[in-house]
Amino acid sequence: MDIKILFITNQDDISVDYLISKLKLKTKSYLRIDSEDINVIDFNINPNGEFILIKDNKKYNLKKVSSVVFKRTPIKFNFDLKDSNQNYLNNERKHFYEGLYLCLKDAKWINPMFSTHIAERKLFQLFEAKKIGLKTPVSILTNNPITADNFLKNNKKSIIKPISNGLQVLENKFYSIYTSEIPNDFFDDYDKNILFETPVLLQERIENENDIRVVIINDKVFSVEITKNDKSEVDWRKPEIKKSYRQITLPQELSNKLIMLNKSLNLVYSAIDLIKRPDGKFVFLEINPVGEWVWLESELNLNISETIINELLWLR
Repeated sequence: MDIKILFITNQDDISVDYLISKLKLKTKSYLRIDSEDINVIDFNINPNGEFILIKDNKKYNLKKVSSVVFKRTPIKFNFDLKDSNQNYLNNERKHFYEGLYLCLKDAKWINPMFSTHIAERKLFQLFEAKKIGLKTPVSILTNNPITADNFLKNNKKSIIKPISNGLQVLENKFYSIYTSEIPNDFFDDYDKNILFETPVLLQERIENENDIRVVIINDKVFSVEITKNDKSEVDWRKPEIKKSYRQITLPQELSNKLIMLNKSLNLVYSAIDLIKRPDGKFVFLEINPVGEWVWLESELNLNISETIINELLWLR
């Protein structure tokens, strides 16, 4: 069976589950590969042109793949982690998958694998956003306690946020580290002669009227205003925070800049977080090339899935 659309993710990706449930109404020519599948797929691939996979006794040919949805780096595998060889073997598995996917160079990627990795780097995001003309918070990344202390003292209010995605995995449990306000005297008791073990990302806390989540798909913009019941909370993503949603239209100049940012990072899809200040101005916070969107479609009946599917089917 020739495959036109390939999904690359892990088994616990519910947004891909949802997207496939919509896609299957239009085409059956798709295949989902979860990184955990590596020991249940029969691979037959060589540089002479064979690109065959056998899964569940079905034979798939990837040579004609025209679109790829890349959601998760292949790092999750169903093997005994206590085996002393697993670090090496997992690296072999990861490199195999990445090499396999990079051979699909003629397909449309949502999003390109390494563009996704690059776009997730928050420091780079801030530089790109600033270059395009988006307003960004006063920020600093530093491992120097004196510099960090001075930053907090020089700002009325500040926040601290993860430089990465903030997801922590401890055995079989998952934890998220959210953006939080940090007291101005937080570093007072630190030994100022010892550098931090890792740099920290500090930013001024922006006065917030509402949070804005923007989904970009090429030149399509879906903008949602998020109202928290407790405006003293910094990060609306915390599950315990009650919130409401309303679709809005951003100023055209701002939408154009967000589309430019998406393109400058070589992305087709992204989820962008903004703050709307009480004076009506918008401040860019961050961009997520694999940010979730299904709950917004569910809450507001947005046609995000249809727009993504049209991209996959080359209907735009």
